[in-house]
Amino acid sequence: MPGGLADQPDLNLGRALLRPSACEVLAEGQRLVLEPQVMRALLVLAERPGQVVSRQALVDGAWDGRAVSEDAINRVISRIRRLAAETGAFDLSTQRKVGWRLEVADTSEPAPPAVEVGREPARRAPPVWALLLAALLVAVAGLGAWRLLAPRPVEVSSLAVAPLRAETPALTPEAAHLTADLQTTLSHMQGLSLVDAQGGARPPDLVLSGTVSPDVPQSAVSLVLTDRRSGARVWAARFDAHGVTDPTVRERALSAAARYLAIWLGDRVRGAPAAREPEDPEVTRMIHEARQTLSAAHQARHNRDWATFARLVRQTQAAQARVLALDPESSAALMLGYQVEGVPAFPRPEETEADYAARRQRAAQLLARALAANPDDPDALAATARDYTYALRWEEAETLYARAVAIDPNSPDANTWYAYALATSGRCEAALRHARIAAGLMPGDSWRQMAVPRMQHCAGRTSEAAKGYRALLTRDPGNVFVLHDLYLMLLGARDARVLRRTADEIAASLWRGRPPTPVAAQLDRMRLAADALEGRPQGFLTQLRAEDRALADPGGVSGDGEAKFGSSWGDQAFVLAFEYAQAGERKRALELLRGAVNAGSLYLPWALPYGAHEFPPAIRADPAYGAIWRSSPGVADLIARRKAAKG
Repeated sequence: MPGGLADQPDLNLGRALLRPSACEVLAEGQRLVLEPQVMRALLVLAERPGQVVSRQALVDGAWDGRAVSEDAINRVISRIRRLAAETGAFDLSTQRKVGWRLEVADTSEPAPPAVEVGREPARRAPPVWALLLAALLVAVAGLGAWRLLAPRPVEVSSLAVAPLRAETPALTPEAAHLTADLQTTLSHMQGLSLVDAQGGARPPDLVLSGTVSPDVPQSAVSLVLTDRRSGARVWAARFDAHGVTDPTVRERALSAAARYLAIWLGDRVRGAPAAREPEDPEVTRMIHEARQTLSAAHQARHNRDWATFARLVRQTQAAQARVLALDPESSAALMLGYQVEGVPAFPRPEETEADYAARRQRAAQLLARALAANPDDPDALAATARDYTYALRWEEAETLYARAVAIDPNSPDANTWYAYALATSGRCEAALRHARIAAGLMPGDSWRQMAVPRMQHCAGRTSEAAKGYRALLTRDPGNVFVLHDLYLMLLGARDARVLRRTADEIAASLWRGRPPTPVAAQLDRMRLAADALEGRPQGFLTQLRAEDRALADPGGVSGDGEAKFGSSWGDQAFVLAFEYAQAGERKRALELLRGAVNAGSLYLPWALPYGAHEFPPAIRADPAYGAIWRSSPGVADLIARRKAAKG
């Protein structure tokens, strides 16, 4: 494509107008904004309507012939298909093993019926009172429309960062530097305007002040956020290096201020975002390709291929290092590092507890640095929201998720994790919407695709969920993680016939009766579970007790990552409790469930109180079951939220 998008003329596409210079599509009153790469690909296809465009021709025209992954192409094609559905201006079809064909929708309209001359009855002029009434109605309607369409004042909160006070003269430069860092970081937040601390025509809504005091090995920082109107302290925190030296005191102070203000602002993101230096296109390309590599790494982890996982993680880390060499403050690169270090949330194979603790500490440092570099990074906000979720602080977590998707509605991470948070709180239909967005954005990522049937199950749409799981297994038959999810859903439905029939059908249709060992083991588990539901639990219980003993052995849980598809101890205990419950082992089910919840696991949202497949009635009737859900204020608050959502 000669020249950049800014040089491309507008192009009519059926009922739509493409404006490449603005990366937007105008269609029947809609204004849809596209990513530059999507617009480039759309132009290549739109300039050859009715013709098949080969993969190489698309890459040559839209990517200037650079090497590009299949996932990158699929993501762009998926967005163009959604655009076709949203506008109705064109259709995009795939020509198998050849390319894609864009066809403009027919815009012709049927001609109005002919009127015979002299046959139309004469019409009387309307009376004057009718004209006056019509004019009055038009005026009233116009006034209403003006009120609806007239621009409304944008609500932007104001903040003043007062110069931090140094408790000793030697700390004056450090206090000045941290004041400047706070101003720079917080000036990037949408919905927030930084003003002079001395005031002006309008005093600020909030004032951030603080002190820097001597301490070892790093100076300590105290921050206070005050509501200027009421004089009330709305937030205060102290940061020192006692027990934590990485992230540094400075990084923790910056990220904590940004985190609290993000919660305070919520999804108020009106107003133009702060001006930033444009990102280097090479950095953007490298980040995108590194994310695809990391996605493939997690796919390998779900298939318990730890060697491939380790190799792809090393590739991702090498790409991240190259990006940080070009831009040390790239929040996208810092978050890429966080996503490498933070997953899985339990020791990897061959990783000692000390190694695991060091990896988690590196993840915390990268998240703190990313928030300081860009407090509006949706991935950083979603990661912070997950921390609040683990702490059972539901209100703050949901506020941060809502802000993340308000800032970037097309963030795969923000939409995926928001879906899981909504499902945990019982809002399954809303969760399903966000899961579908994330799946559409990354069609090659099985984990994000699996979120859709998970949320359908959460919403009680089990037949739709079963079809979704089967479609994923058809595409990736060896994905035992998906198969295990399907098994748990069918086990929760307590239909032994369907459970056994599904296992037999998968073995026959996907593997011609010879599934590989991990798949065969899961299919055998399904058949044993079906026996248990029919009153013959001995074989199922033998398997559960063997895993129960391995779970009680700390070395067995983190040894090879095989026990339960690489879950944390709490998640493994939660699943095992659910299986024991279906087999009629009430006492052990309740013991494991209590241990799982105490460990912070709420792994199966649909099995929680008010879920689509809650624990069996015999378990729910035991007073110990109710006591588990009253065991802490955070857990009790969650159950109240789920009850309200159910109502």
